[in-house]
Amino acid sequence: MESLEVIARPHFDKADLAWLTDIRSRRAGSRGAPYFTLVFATLGLTRAGFIKAVRANAKAIHPIRFRLRSALVVPERTVGRFHVFLIPDEGFGAILRLHDALHAGPIGAALRQDSPYLPHITVATMADHASARDLAFALNNDVIDIHGHIEALQLECRSGDVIEQVAEIPLSKAGWFG
Repeated sequence: MESLEVIARPHFDKADLAWLTDIRSRRAGSRGAPYFTLVFATLGLTRAGFIKAVRANAKAIHPIRFRLRSALVVPERTVGRFHVFLIPDEGFGAILRLHDALHAGPIGAALRQDSPYLPHITVATMADHASARDLAFALNNDVIDIHGHIEALQLECRSGDVIEQVAEIPLSKAGWFG
C-alpha cells in the first residue's frame, strides 16, 4: 500500500551535515541526509490531491532557521525501542506552526492523536533506555550547537521499502512587507 508524507531536509554546514549523517547511519540505521518529518503516512489522497493540499497549506510559510542544541530520549512503545532525538531550541515554534499548518483540510486526517508532535531529527535508535540515556547525556555534555534552515518541503511516496520523491515545494520568500 502506498502512503504519502511530507519531510523537510534542512541545509546545514558541511561539517555538521557530515556528523549528523554519520551518527544517524551508525546509531539509527538511517541512510541519507537528516530530516524533519512533518506529515506522517497519509492514505486516501491521490498524489495530485496531496501535492495541491500541501502547496495550499504551506503557501504563507517562510523559510525557517533553527538550532539543534538538545538531545532527548523518546520511547517508541510499539516496537519496544528508544530513540535519541536532537531537538531545536531555536526554531521549535516555527517548525511546530509549519506542522500544524500542513494538517489543515484533507491532510488533517493524518494528524497523530496518540502523541504530540515534537520537532526532531533522530540520531539513534536503541533497544534499552540506559544506552539511549547515556548517548543523550554524552551529546548534551558535548554542548551540541548545530545551525540549520528549512527552505523547502519534500513530498514522498512510500510503498514498502521504496521511497520516491513526488514533489518539492519551496517555502515562500518574504516580500516587501513580510
